[in-house]
Amino acid sequence: MIEEPAAGCPVDPDFDPLDAAYLADPVAVLRRNPPEHRAIFFAPKLGHYVVTDYAEADYIFRHPEVFSAANTQLPLVPLVAEAREILRGEGYRPQPSMVSIDPPAHGRLRGPTARAFTPARVSSMIPTIEATVHELLDVVAETPRFDLVAALAHPLPATVVFALIGVPREDWPQLKSWCGYRTALSWGRPTPEDQIEIATNLAAYRRYIYDLVRTKVDQRADDLASDLLAIHDEAPEQLDVEEIGSILFSLSFAGHETTSGLIGNMLRRLLEDRSRWEEIVARPQLAAAAVDETLRYDTSVPAWRRVTTRSTRLGAVELPEGAKLFLWLVAADRDPTVFADPELFDLHRTDAHRALAFGKGIHYCIGMSLGKTEATLALRALVRRFPDLRLVDGQDLTFHPNISFRGPQALWVERAEGGCSRHRQ
Repeated sequence: MIEEPAAGCPVDPDFDPLDAAYLADPVAVLRRNPPEHRAIFFAPKLGHYVVTDYAEADYIFRHPEVFSAANTQLPLVPLVAEAREILRGEGYRPQPSMVSIDPPAHGRLRGPTARAFTPARVSSMIPTIEATVHELLDVVAETPRFDLVAALAHPLPATVVFALIGVPREDWPQLKSWCGYRTALSWGRPTPEDQIEIATNLAAYRRYIYDLVRTKVDQRADDLASDLLAIHDEAPEQLDVEEIGSILFSLSFAGHETTSGLIGNMLRRLLEDRSRWEEIVARPQLAAAAVDETLRYDTSVPAWRRVTTRSTRLGAVELPEGAKLFLWLVAADRDPTVFADPELFDLHRTDAHRALAFGKGIHYCIGMSLGKTEATLALRALVRRFPDLRLVDGQDLTFHPNISFRGPQALWVERAEGGCSRHRQ
């Protein structure tokens, strides 16, 4: 993984976003970052230039002609031959995803997706989101202690995105299981043995999504897959059926993992300081602000990757063509030149929406509105039904070992002694 850094670029030989200290608390690692590493430094263990400055990260997102997204989803470590063959197997040729391709191909895929993924489509999902939240909370309504991730943060986004796409309900558990493998393969360091298991599951996952699209060619419904097929019907040469499968494969994962982490991180930060939770209980209209501030303060997408298409200057560093960049959003969204008192979780912050959690420019997350809506509705329901909720003392939070997605794997909560759920409304 070690590469030679550009001349004059600071080097941090210890920075590794997959070591235990970073996974436990990336902000603590950031606080130890020396001043001379401000803006950019090189991490030999990662083989990437780490960008910490908000302005530089924002610039990179907005200039895909210089900073390509081609490495965004590439495995962090080389895959063994058997895993590569499994992923290529059975005649299914992996298609590029919107998040990892550059213009002009990017626009050809994003345009139709944006047409199908409209505000009206998101609004139409609100009753489904609200009903799903209440169904999930009904299960734990009389349970004095439960895991909020297992009860709500994990199943809610999965249920919503699968319903949006048009996956039959009976298949949701299987797709939930498959989603976890994608994170490990592209953004973790799986062993060769694990790579084979992961590749086998991902091949089945991709095959399922592509078969679903082919089925819907003749069985249209009120879902995103059918909307994209209708656009395909208008101009088959502009969007083919295989590409629709690629779009839905990406959305079925991204729409699950990122929002699950967002909800888990938000509930952790609100409950760890009782005054925050009680303010939301008293003023549930602040739920949307809590979502925005969580995206800044404890984003579920702590980093993203880019690669230079040509030699270029970034800050004080001359980067060669092919330089791999690690955009450390944890650092950028705590940049004191952009956010006043960045270490403070502030429900009344007026500029939290400037956070880079959803990217910027042409690759700005197309599911942003849906994810924020899910988290907002979930929080409003929680404070209404469980106003006395609190974190279980003494629990050690754990996080999936990967570089790009973050949220607690479990978050145990309990209600005050004698407390009970308020009736659903």
